[in-house]
Amino acid sequence: MDLTRVIGVISGKGGIGKTTFSINLGIALSNFGKKALVIDCNVTTPHLAYYLGAGNYSITINDIFREELDAKFAPLSREGVMFIPASEDLKDIINLDIGNLRKHVTKLTKKDMYDFIILDSAPGLGREALSVLRACDEIIFVTSPTIPTLTDVTRCAEVASMMGHRNFKIVLNMVRNKNYELKALKARSFFRTPILGSIPFDENVMDSTSLGVPIMWYRPKCKVSENYMEVAANLIGVNYEKPSLFKRISRKLKRLIRKT
Repeated sequence: MDLTRVIGVISGKGGIGKTTFSINLGIALSNFGKKALVIDCNVTTPHLAYYLGAGNYSITINDIFREELDAKFAPLSREGVMFIPASEDLKDIINLDIGNLRKHVTKLTKKDMYDFIILDSAPGLGREALSVLRACDEIIFVTSPTIPTLTDVTRCAEVASMMGHRNFKIVLNMVRNKNYELKALKARSFFRTPILGSIPFDENVMDSTSLGVPIMWYRPKCKVSENYMEVAANLIGVNYEKPSLFKRISRKLKRLIRKT
């Protein structure tokens, strides 16, 4: 029986696109037939439900931390994506003990309920991020390909190593292919860990976020979505052939024709 892979999605700073990555990775994994659960572990500034366009939810991870609900009854579904949101009500973070995240996550790994549990962490190395590092078995660092952000990730990796972690991967996000950015090979050398994939910068991601529609749903055939599929394939260990440049151009032409 395959074990549930618990993955902490970590960033050294905010604004890197970590939550966007967590959600779209979950969708991409489900496209491969994997059962994925995405959990918002950023209880002080939660965004996961908003990015999913999920409103009017009555169950949150805060209820789990307060021992008011068993974790296995908490997952919600949004168009087939399983997730556990965090409460946006400020009163729900007062005296909240998030240190027992691992205990609750362990309940979700039993009985083969999920292939992947994705823990969307708060940025940096605060108490929320540290609780994710204690709860996960694998780590994906999400970063932009610049030296300052990679340096922040290196600091997080050092702390994770001190906590016993060895399974690190990195995803370069919002890649613009500018001269000031490190290429994947140099980033890998800088960080000394495998590059799981690269996600290009695309204004469509900003549009989809503002609408509360993940890019994998908003533009499922765009380059960004195809790269998410490639990242998911690399994580699973299967081959994935992205559409050729000719096919992508043909799709764009067809969309333009439909609009005219």
